[in-house]
Amino acid sequence: FIYDQEENEVLKTTYSQIMASVSDIELRAGKYTLVVRTIEQEIPTAAFEAPVYGITQSVTINPGEVTRLGNLVCTLLQCKVTISYTDEFLEMVTGSCSVEVSVVAGHSLRYNLEADGTYEQRAGYFAVQGNTMTVIFKGSINGKSQKQTKYFTDIASRQFRQIKFLQIGR
Repeated sequence: FIYDQEENEVLKTTYSQIMASVSDIELRAGKYTLVVRTIEQEIPTAAFEAPVYGITQSVTINPGEVTRLGNLVCTLLQCKVTISYTDEFLEMVTGSCSVEVSVVAGHSLRYNLEADGTYEQRAGYFAVQGNTMTVIFKGSINGKSQKQTKYFTDIASRQFRQIKFLQIGR
């Protein structure tokens, strides 16, 4: 996507279309914002196994000049999250449990954990709006219903947050 200074979309194309084209892209002189990402839609707020890579770059087109962008390096536009457990922690699980993770309020992913030790192992990908992640554990540990909330700050795109539950005591 290419947007002008007023944030109007002036061009929408794909990498394949650009590579197949025999001519350059022509734009009027001015300042533009180039937005490149691996999906056309907006970045999902929270989704399993849905990484989105991209880059946003400012471009100035001067009259009568050819502007070359060079290489564009796309990086992860979200925060990636996985949940795991030590064997000792899994031995304490006596009923269904879940871990709910959110970065944007009202948009969370639930990582289920069962008493037999099976659990959600897919990676969650979260749009970063703000910088705090909320992680809420609920479930049956040693026969008792437990709930714990943890907040992580300094959340940003391109991060991989590996959250691991440990046995603290019996």
